[in-house]
Amino acid sequence: MSDVFNEVDEELRRDKTQELFTRYRPLMIAVTLAIVLGVSGYKGLEYYQAQEQSRAAEGFNHAATLLQVGDVAAAEAAYAQFSKDGPKGYAALALMEQAAIKAQTGKPAEAAQLYSQAADAFSDPLYKDLATLRAVLVVADSLELADLEAKLSLLTGPGRPFRFTARELLAAKAFEEGNLNRAREDYTYLSMALDAPSGARNRAAQALAVLGPAPKEAQPQAVQADEESTQ
Repeated sequence: MSDVFNEVDEELRRDKTQELFTRYRPLMIAVTLAIVLGVSGYKGLEYYQAQEQSRAAEGFNHAATLLQVGDVAAAEAAYAQFSKDGPKGYAALALMEQAAIKAQTGKPAEAAQLYSQAADAFSDPLYKDLATLRAVLVVADSLELADLEAKLSLLTGPGRPFRFTARELLAAKAFEEGNLNRAREDYTYLSMALDAPSGARNRAAQALAVLGPAPKEAQPQAVQADEESTQ
């Protein structure tokens, strides 16, 4: 008797499954097609992007080749066009190359402007900071310490990749302008920063040796009091 009930239950389940399949078959087909088309579309997008990147690399390399063979004008024109038409990352790099050409041909103001445009165009923080630093470096000789500090203020923050380079540039400018207390402050920071590049630490130590100790009036009062108590 139990076998009969089992067969009935099995038949009912089969009928129910068939009914559900019939009812939801269009939906299942639609979902399947959506998945297939979605995968196909994604693969197609990947292929298109790869092709675009390949064409961009070829165009960028062509401009670089023109520069290598000495056709500076043609290279500059190619980079200028590429900065307008190329993919975002390559366009920003093209601006950097244009800026380098301007700097090498004695046009620092134009170079600084192009570097600043590149900084705005980059989404990667590392390249953004690099472009900003180069925008300052090409005109650093014509800037006063206050202007230089304003332009480099963000780059000197904790964790910024070029903070030590920016700080060394500020120290050198302070030294150049005769602001020796400020120069000592920056060079002392660089000489004691364990995570600073060894070259920066060495240059800072050499600069401090040239500067000598700070005059008593420039030292903190606590330091002066300690010195006087030992005399």
